[in-house]
Amino acid sequence: MGRKRGFEIDEALGAAVDTFWERGFDATSVQTLCRAMELQPGSVYAAFGSKQELFTAALGRYVATVSAEAVERVNGAPSGMLGLRAYFAHLVDSMVDGKRRWGCLITNSLVELAGREPELTGLFQRHLANLETSFAAALTRARDDGELREGVGPKAAPLLVAVVQGMNVMAKGRPGRAALNAVADSALAGLAA
Repeated sequence: MGRKRGFEIDEALGAAVDTFWERGFDATSVQTLCRAMELQPGSVYAAFGSKQELFTAALGRYVATVSAEAVERVNGAPSGMLGLRAYFAHLVDSMVDGKRRWGCLITNSLVELAGREPELTGLFQRHLANLETSFAAALTRARDDGELREGVGPKAAPLLVAVVQGMNVMAKGRPGRAALNAVADSALAGLAA
């Protein structure tokens, strides 16, 4: 019978997510991960495999938690525009006062690794496609409820994804609430009736 693991995988993976999110893949050493996860290197390797495998698991965890919560914020609102406004308001709040001050783990990783880690490209694409699909559904609801300008509809979803990605990059420079709100407000004002 194998030895019982003396730590919570979920907690350890959460610490790895935060470490990679704040520092990036290249700047995060295994020693830094071990300190953050409060584990010895052997335990990290036994539970997660290589640094690359741990990173892939961290990205998956991020998509399943942080990204899923964001999509639910859009989809769970009573109207399409309210969902979009709630999403962007929360995005700005978390960029100013939360972990999004580090940007978005997916966006950061895409910028850092896309050219040299093609096996992660599918995960990045699925994440962005999921966000686009959520925005398209909200825009469809908003159009059907008369909340959008004439001719605006779900085809504007890629624009909103691009705005979010730009804001994620901006967040790393800590531009402040007013600057981030101005970007979000401009994007939504260009769509609203």
